[in-house]
Amino acid sequence: MVRAVEMSLSGRPQPRRGSGRMVLDSGDPGIPLDRVPYFVPDLRRVAVVGVAMLVLLVAGSFLIPTFVK
Repeated sequence: MVRAVEMSLSGRPQPRRGSGRMVLDSGDPGIPLDRVPYFVPDLRRVAVVGVAMLVLLVAGSFLIPTFVK
């Protein structure tokens, strides 16, 4: 609770210039996703595997009963 109050009292993020891009110091303790090297490709792989699992599940629930009959 104290940490939330501290973060709310910090004010607006101040823009800071560095190496051609503008960086905002927001005070947010989270890791920025642009600094995690393989986040987007890993997320894409998880999505592809999830879709493949759903396709196999649906196909198996319709195809296996028709071949068993």
